[in-house]
Amino acid sequence: MAQPGSALRSGRRGPQFESAYPDERVGDGNPEPSGTYPVGMPYGWPYAILVLLQALVIPLVRDPGLLPRIPRHPLLGLLPLITIGGGVIALGAIPGAVGAVTDLAALAVPPLALLAVLHVRRWALPLAIVSPVLWLLAWRLPTSGWTQLAGDLLIVLAGVSLGRLTGWVAPRAALVVGVLVATVVDIWQVLTVQVGPVAQALAAAEPPRGLPGLQQLELLGASVGWGDVYLAALVGAIVAASVRATIAATVATAIAGLLMGLLFGTLDLLPATVPSAVGLVVAGVVERERVAGWLQMTTSRLKARRMPADKEA
Repeated sequence: MAQPGSALRSGRRGPQFESAYPDERVGDGNPEPSGTYPVGMPYGWPYAILVLLQALVIPLVRDPGLLPRIPRHPLLGLLPLITIGGGVIALGAIPGAVGAVTDLAALAVPPLALLAVLHVRRWALPLAIVSPVLWLLAWRLPTSGWTQLAGDLLIVLAGVSLGRLTGWVAPRAALVVGVLVATVVDIWQVLTVQVGPVAQALAAAEPPRGLPGLQQLELLGASVGWGDVYLAALVGAIVAASVRATIAATVATAIAGLLMGLLFGTLDLLPATVPSAVGLVVAGVVERERVAGWLQMTTSRLKARRMPADKEA
């Protein structure tokens, strides 16, 4: 099933980033009227930090090609679409689904964050090692920007684990198609106003037994959804084999996210999966020669597979 993307909404208390997915909702991080923003800026610094945090997911992901080789199926490339596109429909249609997703995130994110010791690049390994400490800070200390940031880092690490594992079981070409199609579906769901009620329900949901809420990134009123982090991690898995592509995707995603925030002043809703998709496209342009060679090799393999079938016929 798919998870909807995210959307940006500008409301009376300032722009909000709202998503169709269970955890994809981003606020500008400023509870005051828009007049208190920096001069000429329709959003506050917490929103900018979350945008940069989302972009930094990309260089965290180690190359899935370094994992043991296993059979991969192209249909698994639909996982981004299933995650981003169907979440809104499922969460809106199934009673209790929002609460279940919130509980699942509270319980599953900490072990997935620790699992990231196997999936982050070496320079980020200390962050994954201290993830249990981050969870304790987010759980036991009074809520503040620092505890929210600790929870955000847990979600980032968990997203890296899932993104790399997805890149392990799904072919790269299928994932590229999946990411781009998921973005298109996200745009459609945002424009048809399907995301609002689900996003509001997710924002209000609370995990059991006082556990920290890990169903979305939050920072002083700004929020970004799980689906956005996961999509960025998938882009990271796709480009991980190339340093140039990784840098290009990271920078392009950050710039695209910050520029999209400028539209808060004129538009009510914007799809939040777009920055990661922009990063993927820019990475493809930077590595266009490698992409062309890879496409030629893939085409040759497909033709070689068809030849025996043609001879039998």
